[in-house]
Amino acid sequence: MLEHCAIGRFRLEAHLVSVPLGHLHLVTPHDVQELRVALFKRRLPLDFEAKLARLGEGGLVQRYVEQNSRLFFVLLLAALESSFVRATPSDRERLLRVLAYVRKDDDAIPDYLPGGYIDDQQEVRAAAMELGPTLQAFKSWRLRYQVPAMWYSA
Repeated sequence: MLEHCAIGRFRLEAHLVSVPLGHLHLVTPHDVQELRVALFKRRLPLDFEAKLARLGEGGLVQRYVEQNSRLFFVLLLAALESSFVRATPSDRERLLRVLAYVRKDDDAIPDYLPGGYIDDQQEVRAAAMELGPTLQAFKSWRLRYQVPAMWYSA
């Protein structure tokens, strides 16, 4: 439906399916444990890595999910190695649960359906907003400590 705005322009009101936040209850302890094991191996499970690679080639929503999922995983690795100490145990658990949710194909909105990544994006965005200061601190820490090491080893 079009609605006339005060400045004389029209805006389109999108009637999208509203997906409430809070689908992490669909994540099982087994899902989280699989990611925890992968974290100790310091690499994403192959199926999750393939999914993130596909997301990286998609649209904005898919790329947002992919990039933030990778950021979350790298943060968890740095926390595991005790390099980055600002992430609390509850922060780390939240990030693990979000990653486990993104890994699922058959979640609140199955990923194979049109718009199937909207729920994943909402969960990632909710975690990014909730943990914003920690993520900003991690990005700064990473630029200061990890990036220079990458340059020296190249």
